[in-house]
Amino acid sequence: MKNLGTAWRHPRLPVVLAVLTVLLGGLAAWSARQAHALNGGTTAENTALTDTARTSELKGEVSDIVNTVFSYNYTDVGKTERAAQTLLTGKAVQQYNQMIALVRKQAPAQKLVLTTTVTDSGVRMLTGDRARLLIFADQRSTRTDKNQTASSAAMFSVGAVHRQGRWQIENIDTFAK
Repeated sequence: MKNLGTAWRHPRLPVVLAVLTVLLGGLAAWSARQAHALNGGTTAENTALTDTARTSELKGEVSDIVNTVFSYNYTDVGKTERAAQTLLTGKAVQQYNQMIALVRKQAPAQKLVLTTTVTDSGVRMLTGDRARLLIFADQRSTRTDKNQTASSAAMFSVGAVHRQGRWQIENIDTFAK
């Protein structure tokens, strides 16, 4: 067996120990970052699965908003537009105006009644006063001038914000390119 003093005279052992120390330190730092990402990042802040009461409230309010602002009756155009002004905010106001422009134009001539009913929704993220939801809805349009009815399904995502005690839609993503 070699004397410990002679081992230090050979430069290899200290170099190997230094390299091992650096590698283990790097591994520890990487592990700490991974643990923080799992426990302290946005995943941990998402309360959609842990706060069931708030998630249920969110789903109910956003479903009501979608049912209201995406339903349209040619006899009372102002009702839907007033609702949109209070239930939508931010970018969603402009997005809504673009989506509903054609309906607004054709509704009086076609005597159009559009009814949207949310059939299901899923909360993808609920963090503080912000949320993202995936909405599934049935839409039924009736042209009363020709007594024609058509139905279709819709799927889109919305961003919602909680302000002044209520949820509002702030962004609409129809997945169109």
